[in-house]
Amino acid sequence: MSLRISRRNVLRGAAGFTLALPWLESFAQAATPPRRIVFCFTANGDQISRRMIKKSETGFVFDDMLSPFEPWRDELLVLDGLNKFHNKLPEGQQADAHEQGGSALAPWPSGSGSFPIGGTDETIGYVMGPSADHAIGERVQAENPSVPYRHLVYRVGDNFNNIWNQHSHAGPVGTQAPIPPETSPFKAYQRIFGNLNTGQQDLLKKKLLMRQTSLDLMKDELSALKSRVSAADRLRLEQHEESLREVERGLTSLQNTLPACAPLDLGSSFNVYDSSRYKEVGFLFFKMIAMAFACDLTRSVQFNWSGNTSDRVYSDIGMTEGHHTISHNSDEDSFAKIRAIKKNLFQLSTQLHTELKAIPEAGGTVWDNTLVVHWSELSQGDTHARNDDLVIFASGSKNYFRLGRYLNLKNAAKHSFSDMLVSCFHYMGFTDVTTFGYEALASGGPLDGLT
Repeated sequence: MSLRISRRNVLRGAAGFTLALPWLESFAQAATPPRRIVFCFTANGDQISRRMIKKSETGFVFDDMLSPFEPWRDELLVLDGLNKFHNKLPEGQQADAHEQGGSALAPWPSGSGSFPIGGTDETIGYVMGPSADHAIGERVQAENPSVPYRHLVYRVGDNFNNIWNQHSHAGPVGTQAPIPPETSPFKAYQRIFGNLNTGQQDLLKKKLLMRQTSLDLMKDELSALKSRVSAADRLRLEQHEESLREVERGLTSLQNTLPACAPLDLGSSFNVYDSSRYKEVGFLFFKMIAMAFACDLTRSVQFNWSGNTSDRVYSDIGMTEGHHTISHNSDEDSFAKIRAIKKNLFQLSTQLHTELKAIPEAGGTVWDNTLVVHWSELSQGDTHARNDDLVIFASGSKNYFRLGRYLNLKNAAKHSFSDMLVSCFHYMGFTDVTTFGYEALASGGPLDGLT
């Protein structure tokens, strides 16, 4: 009697265990760590003339304000001179510099509303379209329905929301839909991680072990079948064997990554709206972001050290005036204070890099598959400029960007903030995105020379 070879027969293991090939292929793909992105915001701009001491592509030298990034220089792309092009927005659809700049991740015209426009008698409303963190998260979920959270939005500071401190927007285009950020890491943790426990992780490991055993049985069965079929069918069986080997490699990779996903200990609760504890709040959010990525709960995050026009007094570094108040002044003493505040926030922000780098994943770390985008609503505070922005890409993804470089994009063909966002979409794998936001704000991204 001849042996009937079918896809189901080939992939049927002992004890009636059946594993469909499409499942195997998708499982193998899942073993490759996904890419993730974090938009990390600091307010009130900086001092354009004191960013760099030397503006060389690979021999660049940071001025003191950016010195916290020096230990990470080989994993950076410093993008200098980006333009938000807000002067090209339609008449009556541009908010003031802080308002429109703070919504720059959503590069759309502003709609009508009751918020005052600085220096005028006019009022304005929120932008009319989605922000990049929301849009990227939406694309991620469309391709990966098992990812539970489209994006996470966090802010350090007060719990009051308005046009000056909401940076994330849901859209759709033509719609005002600001997204209130979560401001308490303790409440956010319960919402996101409440169902995660070590018992679930043990169960996942047992399931992986069962699948490994099933694969071993299938490989044995395939080997026995090869001696009883024609040459053509033997070739087909060998192709199936290779599929099984790919899945086996994926299983090994997943077994190596699973221990990284685990509950966090946030310590004792405290008043997260006590401005003197801003650093602790930020660090708790960083821990949560890193673990959310490790557990594949989301792949897109927006983190904000404050809202726009933040007037937090950084008394821990010797300040006696509020950040926004200082940023309106143009004297050397005020600029020195602004540089000190930004240096402090940049130093704290690199803790996110450290958290991501501390979690192992597939022979490397979560940092190797994450892009952190450091940005601000303004180029410089005293002039409210938005045409000479500094954005820093920080990432362990050395197989994508050509890192360790400084790029002065001010006079480049493609140098808009919107083009930069298109580069973020491309990093996340959505290369079909050629423009994002209102067309006049883009010069046709992605940015040249990043990859």
